[in-house]
Amino acid sequence: MKFWGVRGVSILAGLGFAFGLETMVSAGLPNIYRLVVLAGLFITLAVSLNLINGITGQFSIGHAAFYMVGAYSAGFVSNQFYAQQSLGPQLWLVVMMVFGAFMAGISGFVVGLPSLRLRGDYLAIVTLGFGEILRIVVQNIAPLGGAYGMNVKPFGSPPKAIWIVWTLAMVCIAVCRNLLRTAHGLPFLAVREDEVASSAMGVNVPKTKVTSFVIGSAFAGAAGALFALYDTFISPDTFKMDVSFIILTMVVLGGTGSITGSVLAAVALFAIPEWLRTLQDPVTKVAIQIPGPSLVATMLAVIVAVALVKLIQDRFYGDKGKKLGLYVGAVGAGVAVQFLLAALLKGVPQLAKLSFEAAALRMVIFSATLIILMLLRPQGILAHHEFSWAWVSKLFGRRPSEANA
Repeated sequence: MKFWGVRGVSILAGLGFAFGLETMVSAGLPNIYRLVVLAGLFITLAVSLNLINGITGQFSIGHAAFYMVGAYSAGFVSNQFYAQQSLGPQLWLVVMMVFGAFMAGISGFVVGLPSLRLRGDYLAIVTLGFGEILRIVVQNIAPLGGAYGMNVKPFGSPPKAIWIVWTLAMVCIAVCRNLLRTAHGLPFLAVREDEVASSAMGVNVPKTKVTSFVIGSAFAGAAGALFALYDTFISPDTFKMDVSFIILTMVVLGGTGSITGSVLAAVALFAIPEWLRTLQDPVTKVAIQIPGPSLVATMLAVIVAVALVKLIQDRFYGDKGKKLGLYVGAVGAGVAVQFLLAALLKGVPQLAKLSFEAAALRMVIFSATLIILMLLRPQGILAHHEFSWAWVSKLFGRRPSEANA
């Protein structure tokens, strides 16, 4: 009873958060409505891929293909049949979400079959090839809009979808978390660690690998269905291989096997480019310009700070408090270098004439952020850990019993 009581409170809290987010954004922040929807979708995509790559230990880089299957399945069926039935927009969204998950799950089963014999780079090539083949096929199917794309406007205007999108994200998180916290997830973890040993201990390795593909692809398909019906237009270019790479980056950066890490990385990597895209001066409302000397100085300062932090990581094994102080000093040294170099470089006429829009540099900053984090934290933000107060206490050298005292 206590277990189900906690589970019931968690479900109610999740639904309350989803509906509260819908109300808050609709009433006070309508200009970021689309960003909140897309952030929820990317959380679902990252966590579902983490089930395949991080929890089960496979190497799939074609997750955008399942996203695409769900989007086109829901878009085509909606255009053909929505006007002939009596369901309301939000109920239809839920039905199409389930349909998109079903179609993508079938695709995941088909792609998962090669995983019975393939692993590592070979499996990655198969999944990547599947995504590109599917995209090219869709480009040549006229009823799906071909290369131009397909309008998906069964409702006339985009539906209110935040609560549905974020409920899907929380369901995906809950499913993956329960796999890790219960006996049902042990076969997935065993396959990740050693397929031969897990098979010797009685784990049905083929079934486990295919199941992870089906579940992960089903959630991606559900996210694709919601994307198509909310965005009202989809095209093959929306699901290029770089989308798969971005989702994979979210998983690796967050920590393969860490659900919390995937959520944090999905939000961060989605938010950074979008925030830079809309960055403006609060007074003039003009896109912020970064002077050439400041840009060059910042790049060199970041290199200095990262080099110092890496040196501390590799050479210092003393007290954690002293190590934290050294990290702060390394960042301070980088800031000092930035100010000094910016002042000196202003004296270079050719460089002083240059300026760059912050929005134009967003993908450069995005890439640099990934490189820095991979240098300093190659195992990902949370590695195989999940965020909890006990884990935070452990980081600071306290035992869980002390933290709860």
